[in-house]
Amino acid sequence: MIIPVLEGLTLTKGHVGSSDAIIVPDLTASRTITPTDIHTICDRVRGIGADCLMRVVIAGDGAWRLDAWDSDGAPATGNSSLLRLAAHYLRVSGLVDLADGESVVFVSEDGEQYVSRTGLRYSTVIPPATPLSKEAVERGFDVAVMLDGVSGARGGMRGGLTIMSQNPSVVVAVEHEDELNSATGKGKADPEIPGADLVLVVPLGDTTIIDFDGVERPVTQFRARTFMDGREVASEKGLRDAAIALHAWAGDTASGIYYARSFGLDMEIRFAGDGIEMTGPAEIVAEFNLAGIVGEGR
Repeated sequence: MIIPVLEGLTLTKGHVGSSDAIIVPDLTASRTITPTDIHTICDRVRGIGADCLMRVVIAGDGAWRLDAWDSDGAPATGNSSLLRLAAHYLRVSGLVDLADGESVVFVSEDGEQYVSRTGLRYSTVIPPATPLSKEAVERGFDVAVMLDGVSGARGGMRGGLTIMSQNPSVVVAVEHEDELNSATGKGKADPEIPGADLVLVVPLGDTTIIDFDGVERPVTQFRARTFMDGREVASEKGLRDAAIALHAWAGDTASGIYYARSFGLDMEIRFAGDGIEMTGPAEIVAEFNLAGIVGEGR
């Protein structure tokens, strides 16, 4: 695999949330990486394989910038999870000294975004999404959803709450993990919400933790599954929207802190002022060099 612009570099592969990424050590952004280069290396059959290519760039005054592209070469959007991976990469590669509890700042056209370290996990604050309407929250639902594969006393009919963001989610609570496990991800909604993901959630009860400031606080635990076009996907957005729905349903009794599990994801979600703090792990899994011309034909 010959990609001249990447020859001679030690590349890194990492995982965060539901994505894997190839990280390019081009701190001054001096290399021109084309969509063809990105597609070639991210291809899972002919290349190395990844959801995206990313590089961290020195922005000055102790700040950094993240450049990220999807595997087709288009600029990646919604980079909060990739920022956590970028912070982890900067720390383990020795580019920043990020002690427990400290933060690193990334700049973009939208302003500054901080990534904080908590042990082996990292936190970012993202904008909140909201239920479709106050009336929907008061009723507890705005969509009637017939879930395929779910039985019980009510059959497969459940009420869903629409959470609005760039693409909406319809969040449906089920009573037991058996119902969550048996759902196929297919169903009919009335009314139909074009382009909406289906997020199924089952609360697992509340517990308490001794928080970072030494105060005991309640935590709501839940498990969720997210379906996009009937296909189950790992989605931090789905976990966020499930937490928003649970928070809305709980009203004044909402804990504000949620532990979520879904499809290999393990996240802490906090309602923090005007944003939502997402905390999860990031992992470096490999360092490698492309064979380039030397390896041609081998």
